[in-house]
Amino acid sequence: MAPCTTPQPYNRARKAYSPLQRQRLAANCKDFLPSVLDGCPTAVKKEAVSGQDAEVIKGLFPSTHDTPLIEFVAGVASGPHEPVKVGVVLSGGQAPGGHNVIAGIFDGIKQFHPDSTMIGFLDGPHGIFTGNFVEITDEIMDGFRNTGGFDMLGSGRHKIESEEQFKDSMVVCNAIGLDGLVVIGGDDSNTNGAVLAEYFKANGCKTKVVGAPKTIDGDLKCPPHIPVSFGFDTACKTYATLVGNVAVDALSAQKYYHLVRLMGRSATNIALEVALITQPNACLIGEEVSRDKQSLKDITMDLVDMIEQRSKDGKDYGVIVLPEGLIEFIPEFNALISELNDKLATDAKVTEEAVLAVLSPENAACFKYLPDFIRAQLLLDRDPHGNVQVAKIETEKLLAATISAELKARKERGTYTGTFAPQFHAFGYEGRAGMPTIFDASYCYALGATAAALLCNGCTGLIASVKNLLAPAKEWQCGGVPVTSLCVIERRKGKDKPVIRKALVEMDGPMSQPFAYFSKVRKQLRLMDAYQVPGPTQFDAVNCEASKDIPLTLQLELGKTLPDLQELPAVKQMANFLYVPQPRESRSALQQWRMQRKPQVPKVMSEFKVGAIQIVRGSKTMVPEHMEQVIGKHFSNIQAPLLALEGSDAKVPALENKNIGVVFCGRQAPGCHEILCGLVDMIKSSPGSKVLGFVGGTKGLFAKQALVLTPELVEAYRGTGGLELLGRTVDRIKSSEELALVEAACKELDLAGLILVGGARTNTDAAYLAEHMKSSNVNTAVIGIPCGIEGSMVNEFVEASVGFDSCAKATASLVGNTAIDGSSARKYYYFLRVMDGSTTGGKNPTSHLALEVALTTKPNLLLLSEEVDDKRLSLQELVKQIADIVVQRAESGKNFGTILVAEGLLAAIPEFRTLIAELEAIAMPCTLEEVLPQLTKWSKALYESLPDFIQQQLLLERQSNAALQLSQLETERLMAALVEDELQHRKKRSAYKGGFSPVCQFLGYQARCSMPSDFDSNYAYTLGGVAALLAAHGHNGYMAVASDLSQACEDWRVGGVPFTAMLSVPPLSPHETFFPRPAILPNVVDLEGEAFKSWRDVRSACARDELYENPGPIQLSGPSASRVSMSITSRHSYLNELAKLQKHLAHVTERCRPGCDPKQVRIATRSLATLNDILDELSGPLAATPSGERLSKYQRRE
Repeated sequence: MAPCTTPQPYNRARKAYSPLQRQRLAANCKDFLPSVLDGCPTAVKKEAVSGQDAEVIKGLFPSTHDTPLIEFVAGVASGPHEPVKVGVVLSGGQAPGGHNVIAGIFDGIKQFHPDSTMIGFLDGPHGIFTGNFVEITDEIMDGFRNTGGFDMLGSGRHKIESEEQFKDSMVVCNAIGLDGLVVIGGDDSNTNGAVLAEYFKANGCKTKVVGAPKTIDGDLKCPPHIPVSFGFDTACKTYATLVGNVAVDALSAQKYYHLVRLMGRSATNIALEVALITQPNACLIGEEVSRDKQSLKDITMDLVDMIEQRSKDGKDYGVIVLPEGLIEFIPEFNALISELNDKLATDAKVTEEAVLAVLSPENAACFKYLPDFIRAQLLLDRDPHGNVQVAKIETEKLLAATISAELKARKERGTYTGTFAPQFHAFGYEGRAGMPTIFDASYCYALGATAAALLCNGCTGLIASVKNLLAPAKEWQCGGVPVTSLCVIERRKGKDKPVIRKALVEMDGPMSQPFAYFSKVRKQLRLMDAYQVPGPTQFDAVNCEASKDIPLTLQLELGKTLPDLQELPAVKQMANFLYVPQPRESRSALQQWRMQRKPQVPKVMSEFKVGAIQIVRGSKTMVPEHMEQVIGKHFSNIQAPLLALEGSDAKVPALENKNIGVVFCGRQAPGCHEILCGLVDMIKSSPGSKVLGFVGGTKGLFAKQALVLTPELVEAYRGTGGLELLGRTVDRIKSSEELALVEAACKELDLAGLILVGGARTNTDAAYLAEHMKSSNVNTAVIGIPCGIEGSMVNEFVEASVGFDSCAKATASLVGNTAIDGSSARKYYYFLRVMDGSTTGGKNPTSHLALEVALTTKPNLLLLSEEVDDKRLSLQELVKQIADIVVQRAESGKNFGTILVAEGLLAAIPEFRTLIAELEAIAMPCTLEEVLPQLTKWSKALYESLPDFIQQQLLLERQSNAALQLSQLETERLMAALVEDELQHRKKRSAYKGGFSPVCQFLGYQARCSMPSDFDSNYAYTLGGVAALLAAHGHNGYMAVASDLSQACEDWRVGGVPFTAMLSVPPLSPHETFFPRPAILPNVVDLEGEAFKSWRDVRSACARDELYENPGPIQLSGPSASRVSMSITSRHSYLNELAKLQKHLAHVTERCRPGCDPKQVRIATRSLATLNDILDELSGPLAATPSGERLSKYQRRE
């Protein structure tokens, strides 16, 4: 079929932008343009240095082998200039900054001549030889500047290889009249571009071909001409942000080893760069493994030695980074795979015994060392050619299994007494399409402008070169280097092929500085907790110097040095937890910059001192009338007043010598350290008073493990995420023994107040603890602070939980990156599970985080727990709903999409909820054989129909409240598998013809310890100050609150609300005889609320189209920093409504004084009587209200 030679209509313009995307679109790309490229630069030809296979290369490139090196100097090239027509193609995987390369080309040819035109080939090199292209206009170009992804044109991994494809490519380029073509790609793509340049020149085609070096893997690097490939910096900073967050998570809980697999199959450049940035305990370098011929056992033993030594130091936690291609660097593994492929290629079904019988002794030993599940995968999971699919092996899980086995053996020998609990992370797609860093945006624009200048100067067979990168962008040096001079000959598919040599990690030689530095420090890193937290990428180049950093590996290779590791203070064992202090000087550059920010506070707290703020009693509170009898059995006062903070001109009576304790009870959330800063900054104004922080959460409280939180100490944690200063353990203060331990600690430490930080479960416990203190005559005021990424610790009085805004933004950034990656590659369905209330808020699954992320990013589908529950959707109905959308999109030629899955989804499906309830009634651990007889026949049938991986996960360890850990269920993987099966059935019925390639990921640990947003910093600091005041003044049984959060911070209302006003009585379940004890219940998504309505209004359009918005990383300064989550800003202010009601009632009283018109009195009386009748109807009893007989037998339940 002849290729098309006419342009297609352009239909890929973005239809929506986030605030940060708009901010970046408005940034002037020409600010990045090196001075040498101003105007029309002059090309100076220089001799290129030939490679090792020069003679062979000369034979393969007879027309272009002698292409000179080009260096540009300022000036005007010989003219007169005529308009040029230049094409561009994106080849291979996505890399951040590709759109800026296109922008640099576009602006460069327009600078050469205003009438120059640009052609964009769609979906990779396939678009060249088929003639699938569009004309790029100003309007199209301006919609993609400084943005991530390749969705402007799409990309593809095709190559131009056959004679017919080369011929068709030339036909298309001649028909269009292309003067030049830019291939934006990696090593293979640029080699293919050089072959195309040779073909065109040899056949008299006027189209010149040049390239731009792209790959996030960092393996296209040819010093000095190509010091780095574009996209590497952004991808590494994205991954480093996540690894830094995970490291903080490890320090906060001190119970997990986080094994992080990073992209980089053939080279370890990404892992090394991320390790240099974040300083994990171990980073495996594939090239070193290969050089030293390390076996899997060698690697395992080395890591186990580290884990054992750390355990002796009290550290059963850590962070290990590894490249995705690690196993392909292990010589013995390669030998095993090769023999398996050879021996098993024709055998469809094999057993382990049969395999061991045909393997060589060395490979048999290697095979036997592998964990059971990996051996099974090697035998069963093979491609259509019968080869083992090595890329599908999850290396981090392989390592965890071999480590666990060795640790078990050492425990049996008595040399190891610790615990090893691994958490797994695989970071990849979210790093390929993010907004380019300032460095990548600048570098890419310069590369594009350089490529344009090369073509305008008639050059071909070159790859754009931008050097002198340690200098400001204006001083960068630009030119082009012949691709043939970079090529070597490799044997591929039985033929000699020219390829650009991949740049692997150098362990010695001229570019070995990064590895040398890492080698120098890694022994110390094994035992230290010297983690660096780079924080989210920033784009405020004016105010934030860290935003302009270039890759550390590049800095080292260009001659810069890095400082030695910072000495850390001694670690202190406090009961079962380690106090691991981090001085300010040990923090990352961004963290130290962030510490300088002064949080904003409400106007009434502008003078942040105990003596400058008074607490005013407001209206008495109440509980719902139908719950009074139940709640009143637990609490002596259910009418405590609201408290409001007001500024005072008069001096408030001095408070002195107050000890205030604080405990992190709930799970990790951004902003918790700001709470401490608010507490300390407020209390320091009270003479003789101090804040005591309990190390190790509730267990530290029980053991009285406290330290004094001084202003100097908390200053080093200002603006940081997680709970690393104090840590946390179990979210429970419930039993009589636990209450007694807390009482004893408060008495011994003479605490005037105790502040508990956490979600609904924490604050329920705080309510009962406050009542216990009151009944025991202990003068310790118990105060709660609402905190939790799940956002379910909200109600009429509480408009937001600390940490929700930050975690939603951090998660949305990853979803936005991934969605743009999907619309660039146009071949994957991403199923993204979002950590939510099922893990962090108790048994009731909530989906606030998933909803907020959907509102921010506009995915194609959101599976919301509350909606599934409301509609009583079965698993089959849910699968059908997803499959319908996939089919609908396929009919429009879209075999890609992004689907968000709330973590608690399965608990919302009726038949699954029943199964979970039955499983939770069975004591764990328990084997499958022991479980099945205890299930009803319906639940047993459902359980047995599930994939093996879900069956196993349903039997894992329970949470501290005995609930099944929904976070351990790979719900996204289950849904993807069931949808794939449904689509296969539809294909058989000819009801579906598309492609479906699912990619699954869990988003949780990498976001919940992020640096806090401006909102969370202000909110947490404010609540810390409020809690300090409430505790110091002895207001027992209150939660610190701030309302009117949709307003500017200075206009927030602040005060305290009694816990009793927030209590509810959970409805009776069928098997319960008595009401459960009252509790502050996690608040589920309101399906009639403004936030969900906003999603409901757009979801049909989102399902059909790509309305993706990428919010980008959390910004800590600049216009985007002030944005607050819609879930917060759309929530109405209950306290404000109450104030309006009281104002109206007061106005009626004022209007109806003695002497007023009798008609006014009659109308007011009748109206109010009618209103009271309506209120009586609205305040009716719960459907499950117990009968009088049941109430008379009511028993208090713990």
